[in-house]
Amino acid sequence: MLDLSNWAALAEIIASAAVVISLLLVAYSIRRNTAEIELSNSNFLYQLETEIGADVSRDATLATIIHNFNQEETLTGAEKIQYVSLQERYLGVLEIAWTQHRNGTLSNIDWRDWDKYLSDMFTGGLPEEWWLEIRSAYKPEFAEHVDSKYVQK
Repeated sequence: MLDLSNWAALAEIIASAAVVISLLLVAYSIRRNTAEIELSNSNFLYQLETEIGADVSRDATLATIIHNFNQEETLTGAEKIQYVSLQERYLGVLEIAWTQHRNGTLSNIDWRDWDKYLSDMFTGGLPEEWWLEIRSAYKPEFAEHVDSKYVQK
């Protein structure tokens, strides 16, 4: 038969095991919550990008401006404003992805894919001198990230 001190020791072991189990459950919950936030953020980015594409497909004038730019035709001042505005929307999506990744709420894989896709979208379509005109509208650290994309090209 166990005496009181043995019962106390057994109770401490059981309590310690319960604490470890509860900590493991908390860690599992945090990991699961982080995965759900990452998925939600990734879906949000897809939604934003899809909206931009839908807007372009509905706006014949903007589609023509994009076509003319891609054909290296000179844009009027108003066309340049519309074109740069479109590129700013893509940059906005990239800045959200960049911020989410830095905050740990967008996975490394998703960030890599968004960074490549959106970087190609705007560095291929936004001349560096136009980027420099709008650069100050972005967080300095993000602007440096965009600068690095132009250096890589």
